[in-house]
Amino acid sequence: MSSHLPPNYTPALLHRYLSHFNRDQSKLNVIDHHAVGYATVEERAARAKKYNEVASDYYDLVSPLYEQGWGQRFHYTPIFPGKSIADSMTAYEHEFARIARLKPGMKVLDLGCGIGGPARTITNEIGCHIIGITNSAWHVERGTQLTKEAGLEGKVTLIEGNFVKLPFEDESFNAAYSVESLCYAPDPAEVYREIKRVLKPGAPFTFHDFAMTQKFDENKTEHAKIRNWVEFGNGIVKMPWVPDMRRGVLSAGFELLAEEDMAGRSKGAPWYYGPAGDVSWAWRVPGWDDFFRVVKMSPLFLFIANSIYRVLILLGFAPPETLTLMDTMWYCCRSVALGGRMGIFTPMYVFTCRKPLKGNKGSGSVEQKQGQRKDELKKA
Repeated sequence: MSSHLPPNYTPALLHRYLSHFNRDQSKLNVIDHHAVGYATVEERAARAKKYNEVASDYYDLVSPLYEQGWGQRFHYTPIFPGKSIADSMTAYEHEFARIARLKPGMKVLDLGCGIGGPARTITNEIGCHIIGITNSAWHVERGTQLTKEAGLEGKVTLIEGNFVKLPFEDESFNAAYSVESLCYAPDPAEVYREIKRVLKPGAPFTFHDFAMTQKFDENKTEHAKIRNWVEFGNGIVKMPWVPDMRRGVLSAGFELLAEEDMAGRSKGAPWYYGPAGDVSWAWRVPGWDDFFRVVKMSPLFLFIANSIYRVLILLGFAPPETLTLMDTMWYCCRSVALGGRMGIFTPMYVFTCRKPLKGNKGSGSVEQKQGQRKDELKKA
């Protein structure tokens, strides 16, 4: 399926991931589309109890495909005028590092680092030492190789671990950040508390994450279905809701300095035109990088590829699971695009926080603190 797939890849990787979502465990070579779209409260709660396993199985399956189709940085970005998706990512990572208040010489924790794409960009720009943690051994292996090739050994270090139980001593980092990762925990507030433990007093903590926006309404069937699609397509057990994230940050004891949906900064094109396969936007960007990338996600290309693989499967030249894997990636891309168009989902809601100095635990109710953010956001 891809030259980047691990040597030990087997259809069992796909079956293992589908076992978390399909109701009939005897049929794991196809997706149970009804179970995916209309998961019950009990089914989602059961997945939440094994969130680390679900996320690990997902990334074992799709990480090589992510790298092949999207690049070394597994995240979305606002699109800047005149810039491609890749160039917009670089510009945004530089801006994110500024928002995160990262400085040269800092010891920085990257939570859910993937194969280390953002970490390499940031340390090149800032000159800090970044330690990234991921629950995927393949991420560590591949990311370490790419870091060595980039000449950044000693500046970016990737380790395997669980960000709910960080393997670090108290107050051991000058700063922490995360890019589209904390949403994988069923209770992000638990992660926020653990991050606060390993930060030094006064240290900044900034995260950019998947979230259902305040427009999301659980009681609307279409909203819930799109949310469920996002969860299946991205290996998430419980999509966070912005108001809950805000409460979680404050209840963990952080000072909330600013928050913003970075999707609103996308001016050159809608941020979701890539995963939507909207070729009409790709024509407007200089160069051909975006065009070929977006064409491969366009409805016409997927229809043609699907038809070709059906023939190859019929002739015995491709495993039947190939189409199921393509469908899984359809959910990954189209769900976020649909949610983005509807305004009920964003992949880049950013909270800028700080661990209080010792003896300064903050004051005021959650509502009072929320009311103070509007002016602070403009200054961030």
